[in-house]
Amino acid sequence: MTGAPPSPVGLSIVLAVQHAQDNLPDILAALRPAAHPGVEFILCHTPADPRTPELADLGGGGGGNLRVLRAPAGSLIPHLWRDGILAARGERVATTTAHCIPAADWVERLAAADLEGIAGVGGTIGNAPDSDAKGWAVQLLRYAPFAPPQAARDVHEIAADNALYRRADLLRHRDLLAQGFWEPSFHARFRAEGLRLRLDPTLRVTHRNRYTAAQFAAMRLAHGRAFGLARAGALPLPGRLRLALLSPGVPLVLLRRIVAATRGKPALRGGLIRGAGWLAVFLLSWSAGEARGYAASLVPGRGGRGAGGRIGDRPDSGGSGR
Repeated sequence: MTGAPPSPVGLSIVLAVQHAQDNLPDILAALRPAAHPGVEFILCHTPADPRTPELADLGGGGGGNLRVLRAPAGSLIPHLWRDGILAARGERVATTTAHCIPAADWVERLAAADLEGIAGVGGTIGNAPDSDAKGWAVQLLRYAPFAPPQAARDVHEIAADNALYRRADLLRHRDLLAQGFWEPSFHARFRAEGLRLRLDPTLRVTHRNRYTAAQFAAMRLAHGRAFGLARAGALPLPGRLRLALLSPGVPLVLLRRIVAATRGKPALRGGLIRGAGWLAVFLLSWSAGEARGYAASLVPGRGGRGAGGRIGDRPDSGGSGR
């Protein structure tokens, strides 16, 4: 694999590869690194995706602007993004995952996006038309608020699975970045600074799930716990106790929000029916993790900020529900 470009570039694209290396040939065919010599492509992968360097060599086209970084075992997607952001040379950084196939014009759209006065621009995330029931459940949990059709507008949240930021804005919050790029915690900082987030429906990717049920359920559990610990850690003890006592109701709260997000989107409505069984399993996985986070916050010395204070990352909040 080639080394880093010797000078700064305008755009770096950070692709997190976690249990999704089989999507890389189609992703790299859409990105066409050799056709974009002014763009830096960084693939960050886990040991669970050992073929990433080989597939990157085959799909990189010899342009010399593609790098591969290997993360330690157990790294989550926000950790992979963090590693790529720190290694990037671009003034702008786009983030996505290997579970999403970009549209053919995605790179060009990123390069042309206007970030004046805007902290981040996010796009839509559709679902593969041949998705199975498990894939529809994953789509509903993570991306329902960002599924097409969408109108261009200012929004409260965007999904980092299809997003563009100024790298300097991300590096300004190194205390958060040290824990990984959990985007909702950055978005909260940006909003506090008076910066906006924008949804651009011309930035399009398509979700093609590669997680097994066990892998995704385990991730739901881990991320739910991180969310619960972060949320409760900001509260005094009575507030933590209240969250712990109310936690059995979390699955119903999440389901109600997901159903609401499907309104006006016939494809999602159909996916909700098809994926209902797996959706229940994954909702329970997240909710069990969230309850564990609340319980952990009651233990002295465990009530910290958890995963960067990711208060907006729960699926019912309009975040990607990572």
